[in-house]
Amino acid sequence: MAKNLFDFEAEFRLGIEAVDNEHARLIDMLNAVHNLISIGEKENARYFFTETLSDYVDEHFANEEKFMESFEYPQIDDHKKIHENFKKSYYELKPAIETFDETAFRRALTDVFTWILTHIGKTDRRYARYYFETQKE
Repeated sequence: MAKNLFDFEAEFRLGIEAVDNEHARLIDMLNAVHNLISIGEKENARYFFTETLSDYVDEHFANEEKFMESFEYPQIDDHKKIHENFKKSYYELKPAIETFDETAFRRALTDVFTWILTHIGKTDRRYARYYFETQKE
């Protein structure tokens, strides 16, 4: 089995249990896709990727936005726009991925890889920091 691409505990934990659990699911999904590809099971990887990511973007984004609303995160509108742009890009690629378009699959994988690094690794850290700074003991 290939080495995982990401180590959730070392790189992406925010300290907010519900959010971390959902982010860990995304990291696990991408690691599983990477492992499937590395053992030559690209079609299984493609199927797993589209099914898992579809659930993730709809469920997680809604949950995360509801969480940010609960503590009145001031940059929530900008954050929602970032979510919408990611969803739009993914749902535009999904039909091509499902018809075995290799370029679309690679682009979607690259988008998710970048998303993990920039969005979870940086953008989500901003709302987590605000959350912890504003919570009353």
